[in-house]
Amino acid sequence: MKLIIKGGLLAVLGLCLCLKSFAQDTLRLKTDTTAAEKKYKPFDATLQLRNLYLWRGFKVSNSPISNVDLHYTTRDGSLSVGVWGGAGFTGDYKEFDYYISYQKNGFNFSVWDINNFTDFPDADVFNYNPRSTSHFIDVTAGYNFGEKLPLTISWSTIVAGRDFHTKSNGDVANSYSNYVVLDYRLWKEGDANLHIFAGGGFAFGRQEHFYGSKPNIVNAGFTFNKDLKMFNYKMPVAATAMFNPEQKYAALQLVVSVF
Repeated sequence: MKLIIKGGLLAVLGLCLCLKSFAQDTLRLKTDTTAAEKKYKPFDATLQLRNLYLWRGFKVSNSPISNVDLHYTTRDGSLSVGVWGGAGFTGDYKEFDYYISYQKNGFNFSVWDINNFTDFPDADVFNYNPRSTSHFIDVTAGYNFGEKLPLTISWSTIVAGRDFHTKSNGDVANSYSNYVVLDYRLWKEGDANLHIFAGGGFAFGRQEHFYGSKPNIVNAGFTFNKDLKMFNYKMPVAATAMFNPEQKYAALQLVVSVF
């Protein structure tokens, strides 16, 4: 009888040790998995597909495009430096940009060298002469007020490049066109949300500017965002209805973020 009791106690003890070992292994596995998921990746790339391309009220491309963003990001995620390129499926749109952006505590600041050379068949990537360049330099500062007031305001100014006007003496001068936009999240549920936005274009001291012939609202509408779930994979999708009162047209854009 004593042998049976002793054997039973040993078996229970062995089972407890096995369970403890299994629990430790499971915890280690979970910890390792979490660490791998949170591992810092300084370099990354993203791919998006669009049925057409809208930008600040412009219909940049009326045909489907793909765009790639290749960038470096600091460990805290505040600073990014990268290149952005897009191409139309029909070959009628081509763009290659450089950018640097910084964001922290709701504030964001970015400088983009935007080089859409669609209408510049002999474009020189190193040419910054206002009369002939395909580039323009766009500087943006903005602020997001946070969850209590889901409003973002951004101010962008073109400081160099092909945003210019000709003076009376024949010289060219930069127009310093501005674009100011308000974006407000109207609704949110789970991974879906709806934003409304309105952006205006103008230049100080001038009627004509980069976005139109007079100061006006050039980009207004709403954007619906959600995650498209396919098996265990999520692809963010955004649908934007855009109206441009200055140019008197509207368009609907669908963007799928592949990775």
